[in-house]
Amino acid sequence: MAARGIETTVVTQTGSYFFELSNAKGWKTFGFDFSRRKNVLRISRGISELLERETPDLVHAHGARSALPVSLLPRAKRPAFAYTVHGFHFDQKGPGSRQFFKLVEKLCIGRADQIIVVGRADEAFAYREGLIDDPRRWSQVYNGVELPPGCIISQRPEFDVAFVGRLHPQKNPLVLPEILAAMKRPSARMLIVGGGELETSLRENCRSFGVESQVTMTGTKSRADALELMSRARIFVLPSLWEGVPVSVVEAMKMGLPVVASRIAGNQELIRHGETGLLADPLAPTEFAEHLSSLLDYPQLAQSLATRAASFASTTFSIDNQVTAHLRIYESAISQSRARRPR
Repeated sequence: MAARGIETTVVTQTGSYFFELSNAKGWKTFGFDFSRRKNVLRISRGISELLERETPDLVHAHGARSALPVSLLPRAKRPAFAYTVHGFHFDQKGPGSRQFFKLVEKLCIGRADQIIVVGRADEAFAYREGLIDDPRRWSQVYNGVELPPGCIISQRPEFDVAFVGRLHPQKNPLVLPEILAAMKRPSARMLIVGGGELETSLRENCRSFGVESQVTMTGTKSRADALELMSRARIFVLPSLWEGVPVSVVEAMKMGLPVVASRIAGNQELIRHGETGLLADPLAPTEFAEHLSSLLDYPQLAQSLATRAASFASTTFSIDNQVTAHLRIYESAISQSRARRPR
């Protein structure tokens, strides 16, 4: 953005990885506590005051947690508003909660001048749920993903399988020890990078399935450290129950790691089974185990999948493409916002 003459201000979770990174880069950065939904009115007031001081042409909110405080601002106090949906998570809620969180999404979508989805599966879901009233306000833009310089796979891997992600029910990490046990390879090593509320349960599963000595758990790591650890593996695995377009899979593809992932909408947008990776039922650990074993047994198959995946990811998920698309969307949002204002 800066290279194209766009001055950007970052508003994010105080103390988060992105907050620290943004400050280190010297970007203008402001922190709020987005971690609690009950703070939404307080955050809205803070953002309102910030917008009055900074007078931006546009505010771009990522996810409903940040879009809701912006949506609650009076139109007169809100500049042009773009909203990126990072997955429609209300679909994973119970019946009562599902309706409430769907209404929250509808509010954010209704107040935004432009809405962005990061994958075709989310766009199709929005149509099914009746969330798209005016297709001209909607765009699908893939996230640009670039690896740090020198991030290449190791020629002497330490691990056979790597998982990188939050230890959260969405990512389905508790199935990992069962997958490893089903592989029936006592010498196989699995790397698990990430932290979260399921860490204790995951350690217990490793013990109960008898694979504790085969698993290395690192806890939460920075992106650079996580990618460096990922590069020491032979295969990347992601058994998620639901996804938008998982960045970790794109990173693995660009790095040249073959991927075995769950057969769900977001992953199927990235992986053509047997061409750019392998897919398995997230509730069938034996199917995951069979795919992982086949890639370990047949390195040529693993290499051919990885090569095709890297070619696909390098052309589809570029930063330049994402920035170009966003600038076009910003111009549309600003024009729509100005047309709304009283003359």
